[in-house]
Amino acid sequence: MVQFSPVPAFLLAAVIALPIQPAMAETSVSIEVVREVETEEGERELQPVETAVPGEPLIYRIELENTDPVPATSIGLSLPLDESLAIDPETVSSETDIGVVFSADGGENFAEFSELSVEEGGTERQAQPTDLTHMRIEIEEIAAESTIAVEYDAVVR
Repeated sequence: MVQFSPVPAFLLAAVIALPIQPAMAETSVSIEVVREVETEEGERELQPVETAVPGEPLIYRIELENTDPVPATSIGLSLPLDESLAIDPETVSSETDIGVVFSADGGENFAEFSELSVEEGGTERQAQPTDLTHMRIEIEEIAAESTIAVEYDAVVR
């Protein structure tokens, strides 16, 4: 069983250690782990997760809010990925254009997932989702006084 705090500690540390740039606009970041449930009306609803069991699908939701009256530009966010989860790199999405690259070597090198390789037993192979250690998200702009969200799917290992 994996226990989640409202903001997972490993992600909070990453957000604090790697502030959004540039600091021209006041921008805040919040991260939550949610699961998709169906309501009695048959609609999709996201509910916060406090604990999860192996094999359970989860959704990570990162919200970036620009509280200033000017746009925030050239935003970069690097996040270590939790070893207890396997993320699906193909599901990283947002309502705005984002760039996403991954690392499989502890954050030393980044590339698009399809181009990422790892060395194993003296040979190089295509990286698998379970090899990923970090993710870097690049956002060109967050409009003045607005919020955007980035989501991706994960499964508890």
